[in-house]
Amino acid sequence: MTHAISWFEIPATDLERAREFYTTVLDRGLVAAEDTDEPYLLFETGDGEVGGGLFEAGEHDFDSGETMPFPTGEAGPTVYLTVDDSIDAALDRVETAGGTVLVGTTAITETLHYALIRDTEGNRVGLMAME
Repeated sequence: MTHAISWFEIPATDLERAREFYTTVLDRGLVAAEDTDEPYLLFETGDGEVGGGLFEAGEHDFDSGETMPFPTGEAGPTVYLTVDDSIDAALDRVETAGGTVLVGTTAITETLHYALIRDTEGNRVGLMAME
């Protein structure tokens, strides 16, 4: 099966603070990537799950010669991350972990719910769960 999303990246100004936030809110680990020139944390995923990671915000140089900024913030696309328990339980952990709830639990259908948060790095991120 293919997915419309193949990978996601979330910029962070403080990787350890971002690691603590996401492991607390999602109850999911992040591991350091090996064989990379710059620090990069990978979300632990199971078979068939879409993967992604956290990386340092700022200007990045590419082998092709381009330099591109990767700022934190609420502009641009929103990534929705899966919550294995309830959205409400995850939202309770958001503020404890240093984030902000932007939009509380909202039903899409009877069983599919989402919320929007701001992480410790200033990024707008969605949470989604089947309940």
